[in-house]
Amino acid sequence: MSLEGVPVYYVGMKRLLLLTPVMALSMVSMNAQGFPEGPGKSVFENTCGGCHGADIVIGQTGTREVWQDTVDSMRGRGALGTDDDFKQIVNYLTKYFGVPVNVNTAPAKDLESLDLTSAEAAAVVKYRTDKGKIKDWADFAKIDGIDAKKVEPIKSRLKF
Repeated sequence: MSLEGVPVYYVGMKRLLLLTPVMALSMVSMNAQGFPEGPGKSVFENTCGGCHGADIVIGQTGTREVWQDTVDSMRGRGALGTDDDFKQIVNYLTKYFGVPVNVNTAPAKDLESLDLTSAEAAAVVKYRTDKGKIKDWADFAKIDGIDAKKVEPIKSRLKF
């Protein structure tokens, strides 16, 4: 195919159109890398990712009420999804981007917001009462009576 007589801008636009899907896919995978795996992640990405990048959430924290208000506001601005989709999004944001919890001072009820059962929260309180301050993730993960693997995806919410 000869490009003789074809305007330069046409050739450039044609190349740009061919590259657009590749660039879009690379941006999607870049944004997806920033979010922890868990229930609701794909719904969050599919519903919110069309307008927002990872930076809109990563580094932010909030209570369930804060995330619910945010999702309600986006819904009011035209975000599309079912009631169940928006419930999953709020649950995902609350779990993975919830308020940080100081494991050395929080009461057992607040520790439960870290996906701990009441028995696991009681084990944390007992550990710090018997052995002193929990210094870091490694100390926390060694506490008898907790499932550290369950908490690991949200360990950024733990404060020591």
